[in-house]
Amino acid sequence: MPSIGTTLYLALVVAWGASFYQWYVNDFFAVTLGIGRVIQTIDEFPYTCRRIEHPRLEACEDIWLDNEAKTLYAACAGTEGRLQWSPAMKHLNATGRRPGGSELIALDIDYPGADGLYNLRAIKPAGYNGATGDESLDFVGFDAQILDGDTIRFYLINLRPPVGAFNNIIDATKLGANATIEVFETRRGEDQMRHLRTVWSPAVWSPNRVAAVGGGAFFVTNDHSGKIGWRRELDDFIGGGNVAYCDGNGECHAAFNGDEEDEDLPQASMNEPKYKALVNRALKLIPKTKLKFPNGLTRGFDGLIYVPSSVDGQIRVFSINDDNTLKQLDTIHVRMPLDNVSPDAKGDLYVPGFPSGIQSAKGLANPYEEISPVSIWRIRKTVDLGPDGVRSVDYRVEKVIEDRDAKVLSGATTIRHDVKTGRLFISAAVHPFLAVCEPR
Repeated sequence: MPSIGTTLYLALVVAWGASFYQWYVNDFFAVTLGIGRVIQTIDEFPYTCRRIEHPRLEACEDIWLDNEAKTLYAACAGTEGRLQWSPAMKHLNATGRRPGGSELIALDIDYPGADGLYNLRAIKPAGYNGATGDESLDFVGFDAQILDGDTIRFYLINLRPPVGAFNNIIDATKLGANATIEVFETRRGEDQMRHLRTVWSPAVWSPNRVAAVGGGAFFVTNDHSGKIGWRRELDDFIGGGNVAYCDGNGECHAAFNGDEEDEDLPQASMNEPKYKALVNRALKLIPKTKLKFPNGLTRGFDGLIYVPSSVDGQIRVFSINDDNTLKQLDTIHVRMPLDNVSPDAKGDLYVPGFPSGIQSAKGLANPYEEISPVSIWRIRKTVDLGPDGVRSVDYRVEKVIEDRDAKVLSGATTIRHDVKTGRLFISAAVHPFLAVCEPR
């Protein structure tokens, strides 16, 4: 008959094996890859959608809507440039970037014009000296705050290429991007934004998106465990990346790493030291909670931080501690890889999903010839007070649009909802267009 120590150890190994199957194998195929998922066509939904196509509206990873001025801002890098230089997707040919770099484009959403381009114009940077000695920027995700009636402050992820002597670009496959967050200000109606400061920190190594929280401070996701290297290759399976916090002076620290401490794990209460060592060793094999490709976070109107995952299909909900670290409160299970999550003027959250992981990967690698199916989700938070005085929070997840065949939408990464008209503005990290969907 096996001893109690051996029995406990074997039980833990079985538990670990079951956890591994559920968390890694089953979820990877069902959630991440979407095998067996039924995907609907865009004609099944009550929207009329069209593409907004222009060379300056290519590869607009992120967009932000000024709800009051009805102006949409898009961070665009050019499709060919993005296919060469996109560190998050391991495209590290910095010399292939679009000449002149990225642009911040403004669109007046209530005035499409005869050409359907919404008075397209660039917001040009002033007072910024780029990594290579020019004014070029390399945008990914960003956030903005309205400081007063007319002043807007932008927090822009800038994936600068690494440079050496005389500002010459050097091999990024050995170093990765030299990422910063650039802070600019503009006034409504202006076509120029003034550079205020550059934030660089070892705590921010692979930034994806910023969530501004006031006073010049912000949270930012590091979407991988490192810039380059073998450990990064395992992130989709065992997790990696974190959320960092930077204060108004540019000092940054980790806010949430996604790791449980060893002392939080259950401990064996046994007299025999040799068995206790074996049991504790097995306990440490149980998978810990880790972020898997934490993507475009946001600060909700409730003051909470929402962090979506591009692997496990979850949005983790955090409160902010007094020391500006994060405490996880809830998990919203969408069960589909997700990109940037964005609140509308009512506080509802909109987030794009990738219903077919295999086809999405093909579309991101070759957006001209391969399709990348899209799902758009709305998440509505409800707070109820029960008869016993207990407060309950619920998140209603609803599919708004899906485009199985990428008939109009393809590779979407950000959704902005205009509450006044019900229109959806949709951008894509790689694809050469924006899209707008009008409710029928």
